[in-house]
Amino acid sequence: MVSATLLITLLTTVTSIAFAAPAPAKSNTNNNLKKSVVHQATSFSFADPGLIFTTSDKTWRAYSTSSSHGLVPMVKSTDFKTWSQPKNVLSSVGSWATGAVWAPDVRRIKEGHFVMYSIARSTVEAAPHPHVRYLRLHHGYSDTAQRKTGPSNDHCIGIATSSSAEGPFTPLSKPLICDLANGGVIDASGFEAPGGALYILWKVDGNSAGKSTPIKIQHVGANGYDLLGEPTTLISNDSSDGGLTEAPSMVYWDGWYYLFYSTHNYNTLGYDVKYAVSQKLNAPFKKVSSFLSSGNFGTAGPGGLTAINVANKYINMAFHSDINGKSAGGGRAMWSISNLCFSKGVAKAC
Repeated sequence: MVSATLLITLLTTVTSIAFAAPAPAKSNTNNNLKKSVVHQATSFSFADPGLIFTTSDKTWRAYSTSSSHGLVPMVKSTDFKTWSQPKNVLSSVGSWATGAVWAPDVRRIKEGHFVMYSIARSTVEAAPHPHVRYLRLHHGYSDTAQRKTGPSNDHCIGIATSSSAEGPFTPLSKPLICDLANGGVIDASGFEAPGGALYILWKVDGNSAGKSTPIKIQHVGANGYDLLGEPTTLISNDSSDGGLTEAPSMVYWDGWYYLFYSTHNYNTLGYDVKYAVSQKLNAPFKKVSSFLSSGNFGTAGPGGLTAINVANKYINMAFHSDINGKSAGGGRAMWSISNLCFSKGVAKAC
């Protein structure tokens, strides 16, 4: 996830549990398609790209964290190689939020109904711990300097809707999920399970409050955002993750669920993409391997990946990497990979 500091720079410059039965096993039909890695699919900064393919017009669209090109810039392509110039598709963050938008993810819920999951700063202060409330009331305690949560740095998941993937999107008046007491939430993405059940995934932004960073999933209703049941934790950060896990994106292929996520700090060469797998959506996922790291295909700090399964025929991905290809300290260009290989719980940029 791109930090607030980087977003400010970008804004002044260039600135993806009721369970359906798995589908029948099938062969990997993408073997007859040619793999293609597009280096810097955008020449401008386009961080945390969300990705969608609409069959009605056979067009790919990608959506970016806020930049000088708009609150949510969108680019599109018919060949997954050449992309249009950016167009802003969101005019406001909603009355509950302020500032820039992070990591938008757009999903088609049904014909004429598209939902954007995105992240913005909440204007509502996190509820303090009861002991802190007692100290405030009875001893005049002020924890402003010590607190790492609050309206200046807590984020929530917002919802915006549109009749078209092209936008414009209209934000709802309230956030969907906040969890401000644990540091807020970021990096929301949608997922449709075999059989059509809908889910939302997100990261608890615990590292902003000195806590862990679990990736969670929750069943949502037919409109794409009414929360059903309780969230389930799929993975959390461990010692190999550099302090955090974030940017979840899930796809299903031939009996396996693949959860892609990023680890380490976004502005370092350690930022990467890993994945975890499971054959059941309601069970903890097993961390498998690194998927993309600095140096692969010439990347520098690759992350913020979104994977899309197109009609169970093939899987394409978009992610960001340092725009200069060197330090991971500058802007983020979008890269893309088509025709990924998946087999028995193993994913490869083959």
